[in-house]
Amino acid sequence: MVDFAERLRTEGGVDVSRISVGSTPTMTAVKSLHGVTEMRPGNYALFDYSQTVIGSCEPADCAATVLASVVSSQPGMSHCVVDAGALALSKDTGPEDPPSTMGEIFDDYAAGKLSEDTRVVSVSQEHGIVSKRLPVGTKVRILPNHSCLTVAQFDEFHVVEGDRVVDTWKIWRER
Repeated sequence: MVDFAERLRTEGGVDVSRISVGSTPTMTAVKSLHGVTEMRPGNYALFDYSQTVIGSCEPADCAATVLASVVSSQPGMSHCVVDAGALALSKDTGPEDPPSTMGEIFDDYAAGKLSEDTRVVSVSQEHGIVSKRLPVGTKVRILPNHSCLTVAQFDEFHVVEGDRVVDTWKIWRER
C-alpha cells in the first residue's frame, strides 16, 4: 500500500496524505509499518479458531476462550450439552466449508492442543451440543470461531493464568 500510494503521488498526481491498512492476517505477516499512517488489525490481539484455520496463528496464540460446563449428558446418547450457546459463542460457523464447528474444545489448553474429536457442533440461544458424551459438571474450554462476536456478548474478561483468575478487565463499549 505504501508503494501504491507513492505511485499515485508520482505517476497520477494524487495527494495521498494517509495510508490505512487492516486485517489480522496482514498484521501477522507484515515486516514493517514504515509509511503506514494507521493499522486496523481486527482481532489480532485475541485471535480465534478462524485465524488458526487460515494460518495467522496457532491455537496456543488465542487469548479469548469460553469456559463452559456440561449440564446434560444422557445415558445412551453420543453427545452432551454445555451452558454456552449462541449468546456466548455466536452463530458464526467459521471458515470451513462445509461448516464443521461452532467452537473447538481444547484437549490441553496449556499446550494449545485442540481436541480432534470433541467440538461444539450446534448451538441454541443458551446451550451448545458437544460431539462427544462427557460427564455432567465437566469443564470445557472452547475456542470460538470468531472472537469479536464472542467478546461482544460479555461485559468483562476474566484474565487467567493456568486455572487461576488473576484479574478482571471491563470491556469498554464507549466510543
